Amino acid sequence: MKKITLLLFASFIYTQVSDNSYLTTESSAMVGSNVAGFGSSNSIFNNPAGLSDVEDIQLLTGGGNLYGFSWLPSYYISVNAPIPVLGKVAFGLQQLKTQNGSVILSTEQTLSVGQGFNLQKDKNSIGYTANFMQVGYGKSAGVSGDGSDGLDLGKLNTTTIDVGFIASLRNKYRCGVYIKNINSGAIGTGMTRTVLPRRLNAGITYSPISELATSISMERLLGNSDIQIKGGLQYSLNSMIDFMMGAQANPNRFGIGAKFKFINQTLTYGLLTHPVLPMTHQLSLGLSL
Repeated sequence: MKKITLLLFASFIYTQVSDNSYLTTESSAMVGSNVAGFGSSNSIFNNPAGLSDVEDIQLLTGGGNLYGFSWLPSYYISVNAPIPVLGKVAFGLQQLKTQNGSVILSTEQTLSVGQGFNLQKDKNSIGYTANFMQVGYGKSAGVSGDGSDGLDLGKLNTTTIDVGFIASLRNKYRCGVYIKNINSGAIGTGMTRTVLPRRLNAGITYSPISELATSISMERLLGNSDIQIKGGLQYSLNSMIDFMMGAQANPNRFGIGAKFKFINQTLTYGLLTHPVLPMTHQLSLGLSL
């Protein structure tokens, strides 16, 4: 069991905060298929080109325990704001910890700054996100074996750049492309240097009526031939409730969720399955000013 746990810890490092297609509650519910979706407070994490759609100040915070494990808490926060001269700007913070009781084994956190531009209204938009990532490790086991007298293993830092593009037509057809870590950012030095995942997402969103948006996308890690196909939809039942769902192939994963809207506030719940591990439940709170 200890070996399995250690392998799980190793697999999460460099793969969650640095590259998580299902980071936000809405992304979980739609299995990360919303790369061409309409801009929102999630755009800095999904496709910064969508920031060009945001006209007001939006705040979003959410998270949950990955796969239901209490030792894998993951949280995020974002702020979108149209700023004179600078245009549509957003800030985001992500954090993932692995911990055993009160002992923190590792911490990943990423501070993101994004911006979206309209190149041609109702035609094309482009955006970028600069991510400042830090990975910190706890203490070694030490003589006692519980870390109380271990050595501090230190922290590592790096910077990655994401870019996104969206082409739209009459607010019905949208085509989006998102490239994660386009600069091939790496963490560590020498023999321990590890290039962080580079990911390509491309998709289409079709909105035949204002209450319904359907999406289909593909995702591929650059340098890997495997392709994931994802599909999702978002339906506005009324002025207070939106439903979301999605499905993914390779591996098979399913998501479902709901957004509850109260004047300028939102409460969103998302559920995402996994072919082997337990389900991930997430909650988020949003505010528009």
